[in-house]
Amino acid sequence: PSVRRGADGGSAPPPDGTRAGSAEPTWTVLGTAGAPGTLGVDPAGRIVTGRTGWSLSWEVEAGARHYRPAGESTLRQRPVGATGAAPVGLETVLRAGDGEVSQRVYVCLPPGAAAGSLGVLEVHNETAAPVAVTLVLRPGDFRRPDGLWRLQVGTGGAVANGSPALWWQRPPAAVAVTADAGLGISDAGPVGASAASGPLPAGELPQQVRSRRGTAAAAMTWPVTHGTALRVLLPLDSVDAEPPLQESLPTLAQVGRGWDAHAAGGLRVAGLAHPRLGEVTAAAVRRLLALATDVPDGLDGPFSPPERALLAVALATAGFGHRAAEVASVRAARRPDALARVAVREFARVTAPWGVGPAEAVAAMTSGAGPGGGWASERSGDDPVCRAALLVRLRDVLVQQRDGCLDLLPGADAGGPVGLSRRDVRVPSGARGAEVLATEPADAVVARPPVEVHKLGTRWGLLSFALRWHDTTPALLWELIPPRNRLEAWAAALAGTGHRDRAEVPPPRITIAALAPGWSTDQLTGETLLRS
Repeated sequence: PSVRRGADGGSAPPPDGTRAGSAEPTWTVLGTAGAPGTLGVDPAGRIVTGRTGWSLSWEVEAGARHYRPAGESTLRQRPVGATGAAPVGLETVLRAGDGEVSQRVYVCLPPGAAAGSLGVLEVHNETAAPVAVTLVLRPGDFRRPDGLWRLQVGTGGAVANGSPALWWQRPPAAVAVTADAGLGISDAGPVGASAASGPLPAGELPQQVRSRRGTAAAAMTWPVTHGTALRVLLPLDSVDAEPPLQESLPTLAQVGRGWDAHAAGGLRVAGLAHPRLGEVTAAAVRRLLALATDVPDGLDGPFSPPERALLAVALATAGFGHRAAEVASVRAARRPDALARVAVREFARVTAPWGVGPAEAVAAMTSGAGPGGGWASERSGDDPVCRAALLVRLRDVLVQQRDGCLDLLPGADAGGPVGLSRRDVRVPSGARGAEVLATEPADAVVARPPVEVHKLGTRWGLLSFALRWHDTTPALLWELIPPRNRLEAWAAALAGTGHRDRAEVPPPRITIAALAPGWSTDQLTGETLLRS
């Protein structure tokens, strides 16, 4: 595999979710659709909140051993949230002592949104004994090695470069601060203390340092007893806001349910063969809904016109025309046909590393997605343009739009990782009716889970359909909602072929040639049994 230059200057093979040849360290971006502000989490649980010049990492002391996640072989990362199909947070789990210590990170919007969006960091002690958790404010974000010029640590939080960086309710038990001490601060080791600035008890706070080289740093340590958690907040938006009451903050489960409700108005997929396809699709939709395209100093940085065009087409394909209109530039939005052509060229460039065919590309992208459902590229460690490309590619797997027809599941008969899935069933066998496990029994029907596609943007409007199996015969249910206003017509043009005028797009015929070659209908809603 290609070798990447890490954020700390070292080299390492690319982790899961990194595209071949990418020089960008990988991370997962979390955000909320209710307010600007995002944070990124790398594979070791290191956090950045934008191009701020600092990052936050974590370390654990359990028993006689000090654990640094970046160097631990037992480290693993997984998505978490209200439902398995729609994770909204990221958990980094470290084996320590006789149990595990886990870091969970998510973004929420507090009641009243007085403080803007907030990152929530929780470190849970699931071992049988107390542990010491150290949070380290380090110089450098994912894009530069320095940049932390001023740092102040107080009883209620930390201020980095003049802006609030962390808030906590319980002051740390010990603090160590450094500034230009030549300590070689990196993810390979802990922040030490210089002769002039040793560990300070929390009672002597606040403490502040200035750095001429932008390499100030601080380590804050808390004891965390068995079965409890340390919680720290990261303000992501407002500089002048006061910290909210932690008791009023939404939990991870509540944030997940809120995202489920918000995303229910757009694309959802279930029942196709690849086990992660529904999860990665949901994560891509959420990532684009929370995307801020006008924050040049954020994690994503500025977007080029072709990238904005592809983001707009993906949002229209996902059924969120209003967000597509916000992402597209005003001038480009006047010509959806031209905007669509630009997006097609950018789409071809972005998806080239994953294969030519739609099913091949979707399968490769889904298999290679990181724990948070994203991919690194030369542009970003969690490139939203790649997530947009997945949604557009998935549209071509779910439906084919041509010659006045909507052909559903055009590759269904080919099987494969994004085709119709099968599952093992138990079938009667033997004189006494004993059950045996069989994948494709000769004398029984192979069970297939239902397929569901909700609110897929097409040239003719929002399409929803489902397959339900009755023995070997599938039942098809479908609904096509035509555009009802100018915005929806514009979004349909982006999701289709770029036609601007609704009069140019007569109602389609709906077919599903892969399962029933002779069947078609011009009804916009209905259900039928498909007999080949």
